[in-house]
Amino acid sequence: MALAEARRKQCGGFALVVSLMLMGTLMALGLSLLLMTETENRIALSERFSTQALYAAESGARQARRWFDGAGSSAILVAVSPAAIDRTLRLIDEDGDPATTPLAADGSTTKPYYKQGVDLNADGSDDVFEAPYRGSLKDVLVGTEYGPDMRIDENGSTAAQTLLASMSDALLPNYPGVGGVRARITRVDVFGPPRVWSGGSWVRFGMGTIAVTARITQTSTGGTQTMLAERVVRVVVNEIDYNAGHGMFPLVSCQNIDATGNFLVHWGVTKAVGDADMVNNHTSRLVGEGRVYDADESVDLLYGWDNDANFASYKAVLDGWFVDDPWVTYRFGGAVTDSPNTNIQPWPFTWPGGTTPLGDGTQPRHQGTNDGTHSNIFQNTGAATSCPDFGYDYWKAVAQSGGPGAHYYVWASGTTFRENGVGNAREFRDITDSATGVAGLYFFDTTDRNPPVDTNGDGQYDNLTPAIQLSGGTYQARGMVYLNAASFRTTGLHGRSASLAAPGEPFQDKNKNGRFDAGEGWVNIDYPTTLGGNFRAKTNDARQDSGNSPIPMRNKRGPAITADTALWGIFYTNGTWEAQGNAPYYGAVIAKGGVDMSAGTADIYWDESIKYSWPPPGWTLPRVMITRWETDAQ
Repeated sequence: MALAEARRKQCGGFALVVSLMLMGTLMALGLSLLLMTETENRIALSERFSTQALYAAESGARQARRWFDGAGSSAILVAVSPAAIDRTLRLIDEDGDPATTPLAADGSTTKPYYKQGVDLNADGSDDVFEAPYRGSLKDVLVGTEYGPDMRIDENGSTAAQTLLASMSDALLPNYPGVGGVRARITRVDVFGPPRVWSGGSWVRFGMGTIAVTARITQTSTGGTQTMLAERVVRVVVNEIDYNAGHGMFPLVSCQNIDATGNFLVHWGVTKAVGDADMVNNHTSRLVGEGRVYDADESVDLLYGWDNDANFASYKAVLDGWFVDDPWVTYRFGGAVTDSPNTNIQPWPFTWPGGTTPLGDGTQPRHQGTNDGTHSNIFQNTGAATSCPDFGYDYWKAVAQSGGPGAHYYVWASGTTFRENGVGNAREFRDITDSATGVAGLYFFDTTDRNPPVDTNGDGQYDNLTPAIQLSGGTYQARGMVYLNAASFRTTGLHGRSASLAAPGEPFQDKNKNGRFDAGEGWVNIDYPTTLGGNFRAKTNDARQDSGNSPIPMRNKRGPAITADTALWGIFYTNGTWEAQGNAPYYGAVIAKGGVDMSAGTADIYWDESIKYSWPPPGWTLPRVMITRWETDAQ
C-alpha cells in the first residue's frame, strides 16, 4: 500500500509539471498570436494610409494638369497665382544629356526663369501655365527633378502654404476624416519631361513632368502632428497638337479640290494633296507678293528671301501698292487644271529686280487690264504636300479624357448623337452651335465606333455616319469639331460674332524655319480695320500692335476685327466638305475626303494663332493630356 501510494503521489507531481508546461506553451502561443495580429493590423493600417496618400497625390496631379488648360477652365477648383510658385530653383537642362551639367537660372536673357516676363493677357502677372509651351527657352519646361521650373511647397511662401491648403480642402475635404487623420497635398513640382536616346541624341518624351507629394497625417488632441504616410506621383503631360504636326492651313483637302466656285481663302494657304480644278477661274484667285517655291510646306518664301539687296529693292517698289492678300498661297500635290505647263510654279515671278516697276503678271493685285502675280500657285509638288495627321484614336482619347470642354458623341441615327452613348439623342447642329458662347472640343464617332475603314477599296470610308447639311438661320461652331460623317455641307448660314486678326507682316525667313528672327526684313503692311478692307504695302512703319510705336518693328498680328462667322476654330472631317452662303469661316477646315467648292461662296480666313498658341485664352478646351503615370516604390 505504501509503495502504491508513493507511486501515485509521484505521478500526480509529474502531471502538475506537465500541465504547467502545457499552460505556459499555450500562453506563449496566445501571446505570439496576439503580437502577430497586432503586427498584421499595423501593416494593414500602414497599407491603408499609404494607399490613401497615393489617391491624394493622384488627385493633386490631375488638378495640376488642369492648370495648363488655362484660367478659363471650369475644371480648375483652385486658381494658382505666380506668387505661390518658386521659379528660382530652375536648373536648365536643354539637351537632356546626363553627362552635361544643368545651368542654374539667374533671370538673364540666356538663363531665364520659366515664363519670365511672359504676360500675354496684360494682367500684370507672368502667364506661368498659359500657352505657348514651346519656342524660346523661357517657354519650355527644361528644369530637372532637383531643380524644377516651378515648385509650390508647404515649407515655402505664405502664398504657397495657402494655395496647398486650399487645394487639399477642395480636392480632399476632411479625407479620411477619422481620429484626426487628414490627407494633405504638400508639394507640386513641374519640370522637364523624361528623355529617350534616339537617333544619336536625347529626345524629349513629352512636354513636361508634374510631381505631386501628398501626406497622411494625424493630429493629436494636444496639437502634435504625426506623419503616417507619404507618396509621390509623377505624370508626364503632352501638349495637344491642334496644329497637327505643324501642317495646318486655312483649307486642306487630303484628296482633290474643286475650286471653280466663287469662294476665297484669305490670309494663308489653300492646300490639296491631289489635283485642283480652277478652270476659267485662276484670274479670280487672290494674289499677293512675289513667291518662291520650297519643298518645305511650313515655310513661305518671298522674293528676295535669300538676298537683302533684292528684298530691299522689291520692298521699295511695293511701297504704296494695294495688295490682294499678302499671305495667300495655293499648294497642290497634283496638277492645276488650267495651268499653262506642268512646272511646279506654272506662273513664275519674272520681275527683273532693281528699280524696275511692277508690270503685268508681277503686280500684287488684279488691277485694270493687268494681271496680278500668280507666283503663289504651286502644283505637282507630290509628297512635299501632305495631309495633316488627325489620328482617329488620338483625338477620340482626347475627347474621352474628361478634360475641360471635351465631349465625345456616339451616333444614334441620321444626324443625331448621344454624349458618351447615353441620354437623349440630339442633332449635330444643336450640339455644336455656340449660341451660349461656349467653346468646346466635339468628337463625333463613326457608326460602329471603330476607326474609319474602306472595306471595298473605292477610296471612301464605309462606316461614316450619314451626310450632314446645315441650311439657313444663325449658326457658329466654336472650338474644334472632329466629324466622321460622309459629307458636311452648309448653305445660307448667318454666323455669330467672332474676333478675327490677320497674320503678322510677311518676312524674309532667311533660315527657312518658319519664324521671324533677328536680322530678317519684312514688308510693312497697313492693315484694314474692317473685314474685306484693303491691305497696303508701305515704307514708313507704325507698329499697330504696340500703340503705333514710331520705332520700326514687325507687327506680330493685325488688329482685331469683329465679324460674324459660321466657324471660329478648327473643323476636321473624314468625309467631304463644301460650304455656301454669306457667313465666312475663321480658323481651319481639313477634309480627308476632299473639298467641293464648285458652287461655294463662303470665305475662309486663317487664324495664325493655331500655329503658335491655340486655343485662345479663356476657351474651355483641353491643352494638355496625361500620357504616362509613375508612382514611387513605397
